[in-house]
Amino acid sequence: METAATAVTDLAVLLARAQRRIEHALAEAYADFDLTAEQWRILSVLLDDPGQTMTRLADGAALPAGTLTRHVDRLAERGLVLRKVHAEDKRRAVVALSPVGASVAREIRARHQTEAIAEVVGDLKAALDRLD
Repeated sequence: METAATAVTDLAVLLARAQRRIEHALAEAYADFDLTAEQWRILSVLLDDPGQTMTRLADGAALPAGTLTRHVDRLAERGLVLRKVHAEDKRRAVVALSPVGASVAREIRARHQTEAIAEVVGDLKAALDRLD
């Protein structure tokens, strides 16, 4: 019999495996654009919600602030993201995709529609249904 604690542990393991499977399935797309998985997460968050502060972007991309700053610096050097001064608080920066960055993000997002990723999503939905 599965307890709630066991189900949560199983879900944590399943999520870690799902992340690894998805990143493996997209490794070729990342390599094609010379990106890391972390950099892809930044681009993906910005594609969905442009004009993020660094704090919101770190949260959305699930990255520590210091790591985020290094990745944003690299992405800005490559012309994939733009940093601007926050309109209301001049001490803060706002990050958005450049036109090239948006194009790259849309291309990688299109590659998410693979059979391997659809299978992972199905597995996750089934696991979540078992928790209900």
